[in-house]
Amino acid sequence: MKVVMIATTVTMLTSAPLLAQTERGYATGAGGFAVTTDTTSGNAMGEAGVRIAPHLLVFGELGQFRNLQPSETQSVVDSTTASLAATQGLAVVGTARVPAWYSVGGLRYEIPTRSRLSPYLSAGVGFARLTPTAQFMYSSGTLADGSTPTAGSDITTQLVAAGDFTAPPASTAAMFTLGGGVEIPVARHWAVDAGYRFSRVAADTPLNAQGATFGFGYRF
Repeated sequence: MKVVMIATTVTMLTSAPLLAQTERGYATGAGGFAVTTDTTSGNAMGEAGVRIAPHLLVFGELGQFRNLQPSETQSVVDSTTASLAATQGLAVVGTARVPAWYSVGGLRYEIPTRSRLSPYLSAGVGFARLTPTAQFMYSSGTLADGSTPTAGSDITTQLVAAGDFTAPPASTAAMFTLGGGVEIPVARHWAVDAGYRFSRVAADTPLNAQGATFGFGYRF
């Protein structure tokens, strides 16, 4: 009986990593956050990989930072706000956002282990598409067309149409990522994924983002 119990325990502890090494690939969806010098941004991504050698997979990833570098646009928003107050007597509150879609590809190394946990390291290179946006909320005064909206209304469209504001153009920048994490099997072929990610985007003002992601993946 002791022999059977020991054999069963060893099988349970080693089956997950052994199975992972024989599977051809994976697909994972994850979300989390990324911290920059400007802000803390939400981060969502989808990733898929295919095994090319024992412990080694090649992966591709598509994701989005919800607000990566607002300070680059906030100065333009602030100058517009000041100009409207000085020239038109129009009081508005302006906020800037810079969401960024990104796509990277790279390598993922699965660290051998005899536990049910499957740790890994990853590195990738790719591009990020930064799309600055702004929103202006009405406080008081009269718009160029003579209207006086309700306080708190979004008047961004009216200001753009009147030529009072033009959003900075979108841009594309190279980026790379470094990270690591662990997969925890919860059912056959299914695993919870928790990881850490560092990203560097070579924008006009290069920026670093780092944070945690949590997701759910399928191995096949």
